[in-house]
Amino acid sequence: MKRNKKVYIILAIFIIFITAVSVRRVMQNDIFFTIATGREMLANGYDNMDHLTWHEGLTFYKLRWAFDMIMTLLYNSTGFTGIYIFVMIIAVITMLSLFYILIKQKNNVVLAFIATVCSSLIMAGIGTFTARAQIISYLCLLLEVFFIERLLTTNKKRYYIYLFLISVFIVNFHASVWPVTIILVMPFLAEAILNKIIKKKKDIKLVIEDLKIKPLVITLILLLIGSFLSPIGTYTHIYMFKVMGSISSEFILELQPTNLLTSVGMCSMLVVYVIIALATKAKIKVRDLLLFFGLFIMAILAVRNQSFFFIIGMIPLTRLVNNFFETYDNEKLLEKLESKLNKNSVITLLGIFILIFMLPNIVQRTKEEYVDKTAYPVDATEYILNNLDYQNMRIYDHFNFGSYLEFKGIKTFIDSRCEVYCREFNNVDILEDWYNVVNGEMHYDDLFDKYDIDYAIVYNTERINTYLNKDENYNKLYEDDYFSIYERK
Repeated sequence: MKRNKKVYIILAIFIIFITAVSVRRVMQNDIFFTIATGREMLANGYDNMDHLTWHEGLTFYKLRWAFDMIMTLLYNSTGFTGIYIFVMIIAVITMLSLFYILIKQKNNVVLAFIATVCSSLIMAGIGTFTARAQIISYLCLLLEVFFIERLLTTNKKRYYIYLFLISVFIVNFHASVWPVTIILVMPFLAEAILNKIIKKKKDIKLVIEDLKIKPLVITLILLLIGSFLSPIGTYTHIYMFKVMGSISSEFILELQPTNLLTSVGMCSMLVVYVIIALATKAKIKVRDLLLFFGLFIMAILAVRNQSFFFIIGMIPLTRLVNNFFETYDNEKLLEKLESKLNKNSVITLLGIFILIFMLPNIVQRTKEEYVDKTAYPVDATEYILNNLDYQNMRIYDHFNFGSYLEFKGIKTFIDSRCEVYCREFNNVDILEDWYNVVNGEMHYDDLFDKYDIDYAIVYNTERINTYLNKDENYNKLYEDDYFSIYERK
């Protein structure tokens, strides 16, 4: 370990650089209602009601309340620049944690570096390193798997404290994924149970280690206790059952099943794992097998789970690849390659290659703005604030940009918080009605009459804009290259 300390530090610096320049500056729409929610809580305290729309009496359990508060405080003091830097820091810490875990598990440093860089680039490619509460979950759940392994191998009690704190962190920063904390214990528990009922055999491919059941049961209890230390109470445990099969899953891409044919990252990882598992004598730990395919199935069931697979799934995949080289690499090629990294000339060439490879990302970051004016009505919102009675108006808007209006203090008809607007959560049909208007299955006048709407802000490319533009009962108040505002006569 001492001999390679220089190599570890240099590769860690490369990981920091690659991850940092991969994080996009453009804000995703969640950050806007996140700041609006945090601003409301700072002003009036926490409750379980919605205050961002002009609909009355809608409940909204703030599953990310702690994240909302932090983002709001950051924005108030440093603007979007501070939020961008925060995301970059969390992304870097996550990737460095993965690199450290892979090294700690005695994987070859070259393999650990390649696996970490691949994970970082895939995560950046699918846009998951952004200002959303998920970035906290990625780090916490990655550390959970590591802490469970350390608990089982060292039996040190401090890991119970770490695991308990992870549960508390997730339930306050991103409670909707808290059930994953329980799921990640299952591969270890399954191996521990199998160890009790199956006699060990030597020289078999599938390795069942002597894991203790008691620490895992205690871990589950601590995770469960930690889940109650939140102002949202038991809602953490029923949210998942409410969202499953609800209409919201039809509107949010990340809740829909993954099309495996379009996910190059998932296919690549699966192919590598299956080939090595089936065609070689490399040993596989039972928990690694269950963890890998458990995460893979989760990723297929919902797009949002892909990120857990790309980060945590690298742990069993890297260990299997490392075992493959230990089994077949008689020439010790990986060890020779690792020793070459001690030479300054090799490190310099690697650095130059990485710099050239990441140059397009660097150039792209300099061109990006924090708010995409083609997606969010930046100028149109300023028109509303300066020319209309926005505090009393009932405006129709689009699902995709409602959060930006809320961020600017304008109450909306709808935004991308699906659970606020559907029957499963609030016994209303707002989301369904909006969708029917967008698809032409419901006339906009019927919706406007139903909700007493007097203004509308729409994308110029929407079908409804074509009709409103020709409707004599509506005055066009504003138009730019991307958005139009109408007043109902």
